[in-house]
Amino acid sequence: MPRLRPGERFTRTFYGRLLLGQLAVGAVLLATVAAVVGLVGPGLFERYLVENGPLASTDELASAESAFARALWLSLGVAVVVAAAVALVIGLALVRPLRRQLRELSVVARDVAAGDYGRRVEPGPGVGDEVALLASSFNEMAARLAEAEETRRQLLTDLAHELRTPIASLAVTVEALSDGVLMADRDTLASLTEQAGRLTRLAGDLRDVSDAQGGLLVHPESCDVAVLLERARAAAAEEFVRKGVTLTIAGTPSGPVRADAQRVGQVLANLLSNALRHTPAGGRVELAAQIGTAGAAITVADTGDGIEAEHLPHVFDRFYRTDAARSRDAGGTGIGLAVGAAIAEAHGGRLLAASEGPGLGSVFTLVLPSAAG
Repeated sequence: MPRLRPGERFTRTFYGRLLLGQLAVGAVLLATVAAVVGLVGPGLFERYLVENGPLASTDELASAESAFARALWLSLGVAVVVAAAVALVIGLALVRPLRRQLRELSVVARDVAAGDYGRRVEPGPGVGDEVALLASSFNEMAARLAEAEETRRQLLTDLAHELRTPIASLAVTVEALSDGVLMADRDTLASLTEQAGRLTRLAGDLRDVSDAQGGLLVHPESCDVAVLLERARAAAAEEFVRKGVTLTIAGTPSGPVRADAQRVGQVLANLLSNALRHTPAGGRVELAAQIGTAGAAITVADTGDGIEAEHLPHVFDRFYRTDAARSRDAGGTGIGLAVGAAIAEAHGGRLLAASEGPGLGSVFTLVLPSAAG
């Protein structure tokens, strides 16, 4: 939008236009009254004098004054009627675009309320910046509602898909036990326990993402970044050793941040678990942190599979997987990164993902505010 001078900015607003319209109506009214009185009044009085001749007495003077008063009031009446007609025309010219726009907005709002989220309002000419902004805000709201509805449908579809596999596995195993095809040995019970645990993790992750997005999950306090990194490394160390992947902390980062240590630990544990899942034996995962006055950026970098550019914008979507089959077999629910992003946002921070491409590893960055923030 081009830069406007103060006067131009005022006249572009609906309030400014309405005020100027009212001033214009008032000015027209006064000008019309003055013009009509000036044109009609003297003529009526002169006509009276012509009809009644020269004034020769006090009675005739009084009659002339009475005639002038009648002429004046008649001219004022005509002036008011003319001015009202002019004001009506100006008012209609001002209100008609607004009425048309509000009527369209009402119709579209009714359609959106009925579930037609594809409807939009087209700002018309002459309605002012406020009404145009209202139309734009309404369109944005409708777009967000459409996105939320699509997310809800996708969530239900994905959730049904996620539940189908463990439930089907449980049903098959229980049926096989009932038919005597399988024995209730250690392997069978372990399989049942694994599928039940998967359902439990799924329910827990859904609860966590809901709580985090509602701002109910995080209780920040001053924490030292070095402590957060060391706790995350120590908790994951055994699994990394078991797979043969090296886990290190780069440098000796230390500094205060404002964070919920338990929830940040949950995010880092999930990031390290993802990194381990996608890094082959002999690979390396590195924890690091950059600390500044605004806060800290904690990174988890791996030398694993990497992420294709087309997948990067979606890695924090619920149930999104870059490799659905392998991730499902590995036990992931596809919600962990969404939970991490929600926890980061609840802190007032962000969770970011970057990768140079397949086979070139990935870097996830958790941004947290400073302790003074």
